[in-house]
Amino acid sequence: MKLEICILNPYTSKNSNEKLKKTAMKVIEEGSRIFINEDDLIDDYFSHHYETVNISNLIKQVEKNNSSDAFIVASFEDIGVETIRKIISKPIIGIGEASFYIANIIANKFSVITNISQTHEAIKNNLIKYDMDHKCVSLKSIEVPILDMETMSKANIKKLENEIERTILEDSPEAIILTSAGIFDLTKKLSDKFSLPFIEGVGAATTLIQNLAKLELRIKKFEKKPIRNLGIPI
Repeated sequence: MKLEICILNPYTSKNSNEKLKKTAMKVIEEGSRIFINEDDLIDDYFSHHYETVNISNLIKQVEKNNSSDAFIVASFEDIGVETIRKIISKPIIGIGEASFYIANIIANKFSVITNISQTHEAIKNNLIKYDMDHKCVSLKSIEVPILDMETMSKANIKKLENEIERTILEDSPEAIILTSAGIFDLTKKLSDKFSLPFIEGVGAATTLIQNLAKLELRIKKFEKKPIRNLGIPI
């Protein structure tokens, strides 16, 4: 079954889009395609404020998109997912939500390592909402901006590996979620090095959403309550 999956990227930089698409293509089935909007690209450091206020832009992209079969929100905080589910019937998932579901399937307990601690409050709230907070044994950060991780410098990778070693020693997780989107190849290398499953959000979301789309399930839309007729106005 050929599908088109649209990745909604709140932080629409050229490098970010390329990395997200490359990662998704590694797990999508042959014949299916990935679509990412290339309008309004920016080349600046990650801004949590910008990502948050950009929900309206994501909604506009969805409303204009008539070709895609499913949607992925490339924000680990799953920004805008609930809002978009209210306006479309097609399946949609955030990369944070997808990562937690995968971790829940393969591990009794897991840890999350983020780029910046600024995202922790939103992630904690989502873990509670998804009823997985009891399975997350730690939430830590390496304090490296998104674009700095995209360069994959040896210093950043070493910093990440040091945090992984500390997490394994202190928390003994059965899986580790990394919130840097699009680092599919790195997670494979880390899994081999530490003999532990590492989960990356875009790959997890693409795997889940394409199979959900195959089931042709639609999000239920509730009809508006009928207006009460109180009689003929005088």
